[in-house]
Amino acid sequence: MTVINKLRVCPVSSSWHTYLGKCTGNLFLILVHSYGLAQAITHVEVQQLEVSCNEMHWKRVQDIGNHAFFLAGSCGRSLPANKAWGTQRNCIYFPENYNEGLRLYKFCLDDQVLDFTLLPESKSGWNAIQWVFPMKKMQTAEEDIFNSSSDVSKSEETDSSIIGQEAEIERDTSTSRRWDELPIELLELLFSRLSLVDCLRFPSVCKEWSKASSFSQKGVIWPWLMHLPNLKFGSCKFFDPFNCKEYTLRSDAVVGACDHLALRFSKDGWVVVTEGNKKIFMLNPFTGQVIKLPPAPTLPFKDYIFDGISFMSDPASPDFVVYGFVFQICGEFVEISSWRPGEEEWTLLEFLPDIPFYPTSNNPVLFQGEYYCLGRKGELGVFNPELKTWNVLSEPEPIFPNAPWYVSEYSHLIELDGDLISVFRTDELKQPIRVFKLDQSKMVWEKIEDLGNMTLFVDHRNSIAIRSPDTKYANRIYVTRFEGKDVKKGLFYSMEDKSYHPSMQMVTEPVTCVWMEPNLQIHK
Repeated sequence: MTVINKLRVCPVSSSWHTYLGKCTGNLFLILVHSYGLAQAITHVEVQQLEVSCNEMHWKRVQDIGNHAFFLAGSCGRSLPANKAWGTQRNCIYFPENYNEGLRLYKFCLDDQVLDFTLLPESKSGWNAIQWVFPMKKMQTAEEDIFNSSSDVSKSEETDSSIIGQEAEIERDTSTSRRWDELPIELLELLFSRLSLVDCLRFPSVCKEWSKASSFSQKGVIWPWLMHLPNLKFGSCKFFDPFNCKEYTLRSDAVVGACDHLALRFSKDGWVVVTEGNKKIFMLNPFTGQVIKLPPAPTLPFKDYIFDGISFMSDPASPDFVVYGFVFQICGEFVEISSWRPGEEEWTLLEFLPDIPFYPTSNNPVLFQGEYYCLGRKGELGVFNPELKTWNVLSEPEPIFPNAPWYVSEYSHLIELDGDLISVFRTDELKQPIRVFKLDQSKMVWEKIEDLGNMTLFVDHRNSIAIRSPDTKYANRIYVTRFEGKDVKKGLFYSMEDKSYHPSMQMVTEPVTCVWMEPNLQIHK
């Protein structure tokens, strides 16, 4: 008898739609992960059925070759990608209906990026959607490809001539000084005035300049959006929202990961990464340093790692502790795990609170020595690491007392200039973002309309607040979406005019991403 092993899915999602399809003689299962009642798309994964020794098992893949899948109903149809049709290889296409209209999604397996286009309205509505494929082959754009190749050749010829001209330039080196002979004080002065990108390149000039890694990081730093494209090459991509530039760094820590990687939390330049249902580690992508943590504990009612993660202090500090939070789906059980460097396993604390607590997807926030968790109705749960206690506060009262526990909004809790701020937003991009501040004297949530000179950065799990380095970036909330391909523009919500910028007709979102503040300091 042939046995099909249990399907292992993305460990950071609890809701998904499945589509069965065939491609190049193989059977595939496409899972479209979503969040909340509105089914906001958060991730797409592809699993291939493999057969060996009378046993079948699903294996996660990131390449379907020169084909594309088209999903509708509960099935997927695969066809070779065709440039003339506007389809792209190794991509998944599927429609989703929202209040604002029908979105046509495209998920690219190569770079793990999700984008959508809002389709024109239909008088009859968008019901029972099916794909229709022309039987007659359309003419391919071979001529365009040929012209592109010619352009590349011309570009290479131009580059060669430029290099040749540079080689002919004679320089008088009799009075010059070797780069590696510059005084260390001068190097430190130069380093302090460089941009973050140039700081990364600085140590590569020569051996003496590599000592720049010990220099203190100065200047203004703001969050970049980190995401993981195809893990086969071990690359991490970073998007600078203020300068609209994207950079790529190689990280050996993510090369060839055999299971789903999720970026769960970031602080002080460190990113907490989980692999599958058990593995967990911390990574500073700019220094390449990795801190491995013990396998996460498993509970009978959970098959994925932690609902929330946070850590206290810098990894170099003696007070450094990592905390993982797990909440039972009915809200009646809370487990909090802690780990310190040198320990071989997590220390578990279990709580059976009198008041059920349904957390949001946002990580706990360290505030005045305690960890605050935001509930889906706007209530607060608090963990005191010193007293080892968990309480659901009677005040402030919930912001949305009549909302069901399965509300569809993305909710964020942020420490902002000594205050606790809660942010609620939906996947309907025409809907306003609502922001509240906790009045600590009255213990009530107060709605605010202005962030002053502060800027917020929110993703599905992590949130960061900074004092804006420039007034033109102030009073904004940056999300994890872009507009444009060649030149990306970060999508933000303006608290001033209560709308998103730039336009919303076509946006792109990396599915495995987190906002993080770059840090070049090496942990010792």
